[in-house]
Amino acid sequence: MKLDYDKDYTKTFHSLGIEPWISGFLKSKGSLGKVLDVGCSFGFSALLLKSYLSNAKYLVGVDISPEKISKARRLNLYDELYVADIQDLNPESKFDTLIALEVLHALPASILAYIENFVKKGVHNLSLASLPEGGSVRDLIDRGYVVYRYLLRGLVMVDLKHYNIYLAGQSRFLKAIKILLTILKPILKVTKVLERGYLLAFKQVRR
Repeated sequence: MKLDYDKDYTKTFHSLGIEPWISGFLKSKGSLGKVLDVGCSFGFSALLLKSYLSNAKYLVGVDISPEKISKARRLNLYDELYVADIQDLNPESKFDTLIALEVLHALPASILAYIENFVKKGVHNLSLASLPEGGSVRDLIDRGYVVYRYLLRGLVMVDLKHYNIYLAGQSRFLKAIKILLTILKPILKVTKVLERGYLLAFKQVRR
């Protein structure tokens, strides 16, 4: 899977970090159909999908916090919003896309398998401030995810299966970082030091 850094996003929102990588991935998938936003918080995903990418046909947000849902509702971008614990959610219909940004790290790893059942086919996009309790990078890879370690505020991303390195630009500094990481690749793979920290995980589901 090719990882794309959406430079147009940075021009629109002036934001370095995970967002241009998430946007690049979701943009490349075309229509996302019916989307479930797990742990939607104040509505970042709604702004991204409905205001910027415009590729979500129907957007459902779920969060355990009534206060956050109340603020997300003010955006008037979600088609449905629910105050609910994702562990208790049982939607009546399947989704085409699952998005979970900075929420699963606080839950048991088994929750991922549970919420994946909500998606009939399409894409999964996870961002993890750390691994879910009891989970590992190998678990995510075995479940079909392409997992990346986020470095230098998102200017550098490292594929944790093959250790391919992706850059947000082609400056001399970033090229030097890529050379250094390439030299250190054998050590990084053995020590698994990059598996501890902020991760992005993407998956395409075909059924």
